[in-house]
Amino acid sequence: MLLSELRGAEAWSFLRAANSGHPGSISTVHADTPESCFDQLVFMMQQAGSNSTEEKLRSYIRSIIPIIIQLKRSTNQKRFVKIAEIFF
Repeated sequence: MLLSELRGAEAWSFLRAANSGHPGSISTVHADTPESCFDQLVFMMQQAGSNSTEEKLRSYIRSIIPIIIQLKRSTNQKRFVKIAEIFF
């Protein structure tokens, strides 16, 4: 499953689908660091109406997402040209 960008409540549906028979799912999230990607996903799941604790949501997300790759833009260029960090 490929979803171009997670921006809000759809993150909950994407993660549920990825966890129920769609291994290798890929998406993007705007975040400053790989670790803050988890914060962003927690906020998005809360937007979807989840009443789970932040700790439970973070644990659920970490059980589904095995790797985060952060891309950085090159100076004076609009396209991403390098991998800045890989988070396992």
